[in-house]
Amino acid sequence: MISSLTGIISYHGLGYVIIDVAGVGYRVTLPEHIAHGLSGCLTIFTHDAQRDDGRELFGFTHIKGLELCWRLIEVSGVGPKMAQKIIYGARDIEEAASKIDLGDVEFLSGIPGVGKKTAQKIILELQGKLVAAPDSQVDEDALTALMGLGYTKMAAEAALSGLDRTLSTDEKIRAALKGLGR
Repeated sequence: MISSLTGIISYHGLGYVIIDVAGVGYRVTLPEHIAHGLSGCLTIFTHDAQRDDGRELFGFTHIKGLELCWRLIEVSGVGPKMAQKIIYGARDIEEAASKIDLGDVEFLSGIPGVGKKTAQKIILELQGKLVAAPDSQVDEDALTALMGLGYTKMAAEAALSGLDRTLSTDEKIRAALKGLGR
């Protein structure tokens, strides 16, 4: 499996680039707006899709994009082409993962080729598994209490993240509940 290529972009085609690696040209499928922004020597991370009629390399400009692609293609009915459209359908990789994590069906179904049922399936299988918890020091007791009240971990962490750390656990819970109640 080819997971990355480092070389020089030798040609821009419609929805692809050819990257020259030590004299061998590899065709890498990329969205048009990304392909034309690439030039010179660079590294492209690739998903190597092997089919009966040949193989195709789907390119990503960052390793996180490739990792998100791998997560997406684990969902039944999502192939590398659709995964790439989803990843590049957002401003950046983190936004795409966040939209899935937040259950944004409208974002996913707004991508050409992704229907509402597929969007719901992606969210069902990947929600809560893509975005790492923030590195901030969240009061675990307050977090547990909010989750016990029925709030999701992500919503509870978001409500607690901006609070003053000098507050007691009870004060943090009250302040978080006021924020969540808006």
